[in-house]
Amino acid sequence: MRLLTIFGIALAVTCAGLAAAYSAGLIQLMLAGYPQPVWPASGAFEIVAGAPKPVRVSRPPARLNPRGEELFEASDSRALLVMRNGSLDLETYADGIRADTRLNSYSLVKSLIGALVLKAVSEGKLRTLDDPVGTYMPGFAGQAFQKTPVRDFLEMRSGLDFERDGADKQDRLATYNPFGKLAQLHTGGLSAVESHLTARAEDRGSFIYQNVNTAVLGRLLSEVYRTPLYDLLSEKIWQPAGAEEAYWLRHAEGTAVTAYCCLYATPLDWIRVGQFLMENGTPGSPFLRQDLWQEFFGRGLSRNDLSSGVYGLHIRHNILDRKGEALQGPFSYMMGQGGQIVYMMPDRHLVAVRFGEHHALLHSTLYSLWNSLPPPGQ
Repeated sequence: MRLLTIFGIALAVTCAGLAAAYSAGLIQLMLAGYPQPVWPASGAFEIVAGAPKPVRVSRPPARLNPRGEELFEASDSRALLVMRNGSLDLETYADGIRADTRLNSYSLVKSLIGALVLKAVSEGKLRTLDDPVGTYMPGFAGQAFQKTPVRDFLEMRSGLDFERDGADKQDRLATYNPFGKLAQLHTGGLSAVESHLTARAEDRGSFIYQNVNTAVLGRLLSEVYRTPLYDLLSEKIWQPAGAEEAYWLRHAEGTAVTAYCCLYATPLDWIRVGQFLMENGTPGSPFLRQDLWQEFFGRGLSRNDLSSGVYGLHIRHNILDRKGEALQGPFSYMMGQGGQIVYMMPDRHLVAVRFGEHHALLHSTLYSLWNSLPPPGQ
């Protein structure tokens, strides 16, 4: 009888905990998953205002070659687009997806946060990436957090002891703990986890991919600009790039947007944004100071580093060096869960965007896209 009583108490406590989680929105968040891949999606959203500009389109447009079609189908791709020399050369969509369909960025938006941090340096809002984050967020979290350089958050080397279990796994929903720190971050924003922003000395300087690093940078940007993050993105990148209106997930009613995830926009908008970043803004109006643009795009990285893959300032870098392929050289890319990709090759004036359900082969996808295009000048 005593055991049954203890069991009953435990069950009651568990049910009470589940009820509290439900009222706080945790179970809804878990059931919604990481929000749906295609708009409309459940949740609360902020509008990122756009200023759409026409895109020059090649005529006739290129079509995917057989290898490209094979990769498209095998990875359940939704969209593939290529812009070369400022002209949209290839545009392919899966059944049910149209040019005006908004798709979930997942972590693609992290790279835009990284670009905005560099913009803040360019505009003098941040003195240097090596300043302690506490310089701009005084009194927030603990002493170790305050002393951590901004660069460490950009490079995912802050050492924060936050998402160590399942932080960068493909099947995030299977590893998702609705009572954990990440869930608290999702529903309440950075302020809800302030007491958990502690670092492990042994992890400082080691690469550990965590959403919380981007959340810190989002909060930092809002502080130094005194502007909501969605308006900042619109003003500095989205509208200058000529992108259309987009929708950005909020943590909860009345809280900030999720800096690390879930901007719903069309693949064509991501082509525009990739082109804008790759060309460092528009003629006569550079987006970044030249040295910062070069660092953002991994200029100066060795061939060996690129071959191994590098996570830079919230953007990844690699190299195309497969024998027998015409397309060669370094490339930078934004990446989101499920293999959402924005490839950028400044030396080739090439931008490619891929959206889909599952990861596609990173290099083979880009090779197949290039090989699907007519030779330059034709």
